[in-house]
Amino acid sequence: MRNEGIDMWIVLTREYVVDPLAKDLSADRAVARTALVFINEGNSLKRIAICASYDVDPIQKSGIYDTVISYKKEGLAPHLKKIVEEKNPRKIALNISEDFPIADGLSASTLSYLKNILGEKFASRFVSSENIVMAYRSQLLPEEIEIMREAVKITEEIISKALSNEVIKPGKTTEKDVANYIKKLMRDYGVGPSWEPESCPSVNAGITRGHSEPSNYVIQRGDLITIDFGINLSGYCTDIQRTAYVLREDEEQPPDYILKMWETNVKAIEEGFKKMKPGVIGFEVDSSARAVIVNAGYEEYPHAAGHVIGYSTHEIGPLLGPNWKDRYGKRPFYKLLPNQVFALEPSVYLYSKERNGYLRIGLEEDVLITETGAEFLSTPQKELILIK
Repeated sequence: MRNEGIDMWIVLTREYVVDPLAKDLSADRAVARTALVFINEGNSLKRIAICASYDVDPIQKSGIYDTVISYKKEGLAPHLKKIVEEKNPRKIALNISEDFPIADGLSASTLSYLKNILGEKFASRFVSSENIVMAYRSQLLPEEIEIMREAVKITEEIISKALSNEVIKPGKTTEKDVANYIKKLMRDYGVGPSWEPESCPSVNAGITRGHSEPSNYVIQRGDLITIDFGINLSGYCTDIQRTAYVLREDEEQPPDYILKMWETNVKAIEEGFKKMKPGVIGFEVDSSARAVIVNAGYEEYPHAAGHVIGYSTHEIGPLLGPNWKDRYGKRPFYKLLPNQVFALEPSVYLYSKERNGYLRIGLEEDVLITETGAEFLSTPQKELILIK
């Protein structure tokens, strides 16, 4: 808040229109309208919660707030109005954002309610909280980074065991079989999925389907297999992709066109990684990786080259993406910050007339931004995994 020149941050939440940050702030179970007020007092941060009398207990027990104000029939409005008028903040941050859903939790009716309480004098001082939320959610502490390191290690071990001859039998094994094996390993490791369990892991053999649940498709010789998978370890999420090729009976290595796709994608990862350091905007990283793929003669991939991970799989922060304004807004033009972790995932697509769809190489590496550059948390896949 000091860095952004914000004097006050107000988060408003209630049952059925729960702000995405309410859980972070221990107010996700609040039934009645609740205000969480953070006041920048120079060298200290004052934290006040205003909630209905029956919502007090869990908020008080969180230990987050210096003061918990309980209201009954008078409602929230007089308490919030008094605090704002006494502090007379020059800038009031609210969770309103066109580009970042996590920072966009204020409903239209609640904004109207707030304007009616505070009047035009203070409504004219409303600004977006997105930069506060971005710094809070995306820049990890050293202890959190250590959890991410361990989570990445477990993720890679699970994928490595799944993309093997022991698990995949061409002509017999289905995508669902591989996914179920991964889910068993997750139970063995005591971890959860990084995103919705129905589509995590994503196991895709043959023609690419994008974000899709594993199917009953039987893996065949000549197929590319991509696993897009992450775990949730102690509340921290990974996101890694690995690709394998199933050799045909008469093959000792993949066809040249598959090898060219593979080598191009590896180079795109390398070039994107070289750009990653504090102060660089996400657009520059994507442009570097995208140029490798386009210059090799392939269509550009129809998505961003990467995103922040951490408390969620698609965390708030700079997008490593192209300047597609309606799709990505200004997200590709935020600067990378130290202690952010990114999933870097440029992909190579090739249309197959024979299969009437796109083949895809999927590579995704988890990368930590350091004070001076970047480091891989994952071990980059340099060789295409071969299933015999």
